[in-house]
Amino acid sequence: MKALIPRTLLGSLALAVTLVVTGCTTTVTNPVALPQPDAGGGTQLSETGAAQQPEGGDPKNDLGQRSPDGGYWPASVQLGENPELGPIVLDGQGFTLYRFDRDSSSPPRSNCTEGCLLEWLPVLANEKIKFDNLDPAKLGAVARADGSQQVTVGGWPVYRFADDKVPGQISGQGTDGLWFVVAPDGAKAAAPAGQGS
Repeated sequence: MKALIPRTLLGSLALAVTLVVTGCTTTVTNPVALPQPDAGGGTQLSETGAAQQPEGGDPKNDLGQRSPDGGYWPASVQLGENPELGPIVLDGQGFTLYRFDRDSSSPPRSNCTEGCLLEWLPVLANEKIKFDNLDPAKLGAVARADGSQQVTVGGWPVYRFADDKVPGQISGQGTDGLWFVVAPDGAKAAAPAGQGS
């Protein structure tokens, strides 16, 4: 005797299989679902859990919804290339990301607060963020005082410089001798070997 499977169940199974197959074919990016705290006070990005999700957006602000301390949620963080500095990290709009020498990478900690946040905007993670062509082992997040989760690269919290007006601009490089474009491993981006200064 054959077991009959209701048509609605078959449709649901077909949809589930389609979603799984579709998900497997988009391997260009490394979607990282949610930041989870680790024992060292930092946060590792993992496949499960819950993170603060911005709702809506501010049409007056090209960065959309902002956190209480001025951070923003980009759709993605990605590998880029700068003719002067070689491989660098960009947000999904192509804006250069930076690290701050007064922060800590081990354990990850941001020391950019109050007035600092007017110029240096924390790059935040949520369950929808995607990471393009970056090593997942170098990515993480750290909790900020306002409850948001800031993206880290090589343990270093990353920021967007408010005075960079166009994608690819690096006007924040070397600011106050403390701010530097971030390389894909979290180090300060530098001219490729063999290239003049």
